[in-house]
Amino acid sequence: MKNALFLCGVGNGEGIRLALTVNRASPRWQRIVLLDDDPSKHGTTRLGLEVAGPISHLAGVDANCSEVVNLVTRTTDGRARAQEKIGQYGIPFTSLIHPGVDLFGAEVASDVTIYPHASVGAEARIGPASVLLIGAVAGHGARIGRGCVVAPNAVINARVTLGDRAYVGSNASILPDLRIGAGATIGANCMVYTDVPEGATAMGVAAQVLSATPHHAPSGSMEAHGLQPDFPDDPSSSIASAGSAHIEAVITKALVYVLGAGELDRSGNFFELGCNSLKALELAQHLRPLLGRDVQVVDIYRFPTAPALASFLTGGDPAALGMRQAQQRAEMRRQLRSRA
Repeated sequence: MKNALFLCGVGNGEGIRLALTVNRASPRWQRIVLLDDDPSKHGTTRLGLEVAGPISHLAGVDANCSEVVNLVTRTTDGRARAQEKIGQYGIPFTSLIHPGVDLFGAEVASDVTIYPHASVGAEARIGPASVLLIGAVAGHGARIGRGCVVAPNAVINARVTLGDRAYVGSNASILPDLRIGAGATIGANCMVYTDVPEGATAMGVAAQVLSATPHHAPSGSMEAHGLQPDFPDDPSSSIASAGSAHIEAVITKALVYVLGAGELDRSGNFFELGCNSLKALELAQHLRPLLGRDVQVVDIYRFPTAPALASFLTGGDPAALGMRQAQQRAEMRRQLRSRA
């Protein structure tokens, strides 16, 4: 039995529960320790376990009697960065596999995470640092590369190949024998019926494959439009400290650039201003280097105004913001009617 298991990235409560379940079924660790780089979480508890401190806490850990698991799953790029950061401390990564998952006839790397109700078919191969979330299915003969994330209830059918760092969204289904390129993203609820190139995004039913390279950009570089990376060093802390108003301005500039517009209403809905699915993809791609943050296409759809998206990215409450904006618009309409 090892002295300790360190779980890194505690936003994922299901991952914590999985570790507790695994240890209860077959005791492997004397204690389980939570680590997270968000200072606001330090000293708080999740499922009865205290968040002991940042990932740098691993510097003082004995690698001979401890193991570590990366619980970051929101994006494969974010997961890879966390994996690299954790790995520098030399603590061996280990697998977390729910005891109810049948792995007979499958080939699974030594540091994968498989959640309850997942299904792994015969002769399937799951690569290092990959994750199958609750209810995910890897069909027989499927090949899942390194650092992939298969979201809840997604189905990777027979003999499908996922390249390294591919992400498959919730409830998506990939038909048999297809190849999904490295770094590709399969949106939630997609039905994928054709190969998806490296770095591309597939969205819709049936899925439309969007190029990984932004299209329709206006002439001139981003720098010429006043767009420079703002948070290259430590996005986890600096983006929050910058304040929502500054992030709003960056988002609006990026939207102006993507749409080729001269000026836009900062509070306007992206899709009413001219965004479509392809331009939403371009906007997300431009915002990632500008903000040093994994902005996803789904974030653009969930928070389709600059104030709401900025509030989400800085840890605010977009729902409350949206309610305030709706109230303000209703008050403006009331005032206009009273003047008529």
